[in-house]
Amino acid sequence: MGKTVTTGYINDTIHGIKVKSGIKCNAGNLSRNAGRKVVYVVMHYTGNASDTANANAKYFSEAGRNASAHFFVDDKEIYQSVKLRDTAWHCGAKKYYHTSCRNSNSIGIEMCCTAGNYKISDKTKENAACLCAYLCKKLGISAGEVDKYVLRHYDVTHKNCPAQMSGNKKEWTDFKEHVRKILGSTKKAAESVTQTATGTNQNEYLIKITKKTTKVRKGPGKKYPVTAQVHAGEVYTIVKEGTNNGIKWGELKSGAGYVRLSHAKRI
Repeated sequence: MGKTVTTGYINDTIHGIKVKSGIKCNAGNLSRNAGRKVVYVVMHYTGNASDTANANAKYFSEAGRNASAHFFVDDKEIYQSVKLRDTAWHCGAKKYYHTSCRNSNSIGIEMCCTAGNYKISDKTKENAACLCAYLCKKLGISAGEVDKYVLRHYDVTHKNCPAQMSGNKKEWTDFKEHVRKILGSTKKAAESVTQTATGTNQNEYLIKITKKTTKVRKGPGKKYPVTAQVHAGEVYTIVKEGTNNGIKWGELKSGAGYVRLSHAKRI
C-alpha cells in the first residue's frame, strides 16, 4: 500500500471550501522532498482553547516551531501549510506504538478547536472528514481500508491527540464511518467532496506506468529537463496531451511535468 506523491499544493474545492495555500510553513519546520511514498493519513487537533486554520497557518509560518502539519481545518476554511511531497513534522516521537506510520510516510491534518474549551466542533469534524476522504482517494485508500490507513496521532505515539477522539472511542469510530461514507458510492456521499482527487475535468484520465522507470520532463519532449522519475505500477492523472516528433506525452496533474505515454497504459 502507498503511493509516490510529487504533488505540491492542491488547488481544489473540498466540501464547498476552496483550499488556501497562501500562508506557507517555514522551511525550518519541515523536510523537503522531490517526492515520497505516502501510506497514512493522521488526524490531530490543535490543542488550543479556541483557534482558526488561518491563525495556525500563520503560527507555523514562523521559524523555530520544530513541528508542522500539512493541513489546518476549521468551520469555514482549509489551509494547506506544507506541500504533499514534503514531510511535515506532525507525529514524530522517541517511542512509537505503531509499527510503520511515521512523519515520512504520512499526511497530517490538524482540526482546530473551533468549539472552544479545547474542543472540535461538529462542522470542523465534517470538513476534516471530507478532506481526509479526498486524500484517501488520492492515495488509493478504499472505504474498506480506512481503519488501517487513517489514524489518530494517539495511534502512532500514544499522545492524547485528538483528545476527544482518543478518549472517546465512539467519536473516533463515527469520524471514520463518515470518511467511509464519503468514499462510498451513494450520491449524497459523493457530493460531500465537490471535486475528487481526479478532478471534474472530463478530459482527464488515469494512467498506470508500465516501464520500470521513466523520466518526468518539464515539457512534452526529450529536449526538456528532467524534473522527477516515476515507476512501474504507479497511477497518475493526465490533464493534457502533447506531441513532439510523433511521440505522445501526457502532463501530470501534480504539476511535476510530462511523461511519455508509450511508457504507460490508460486505465
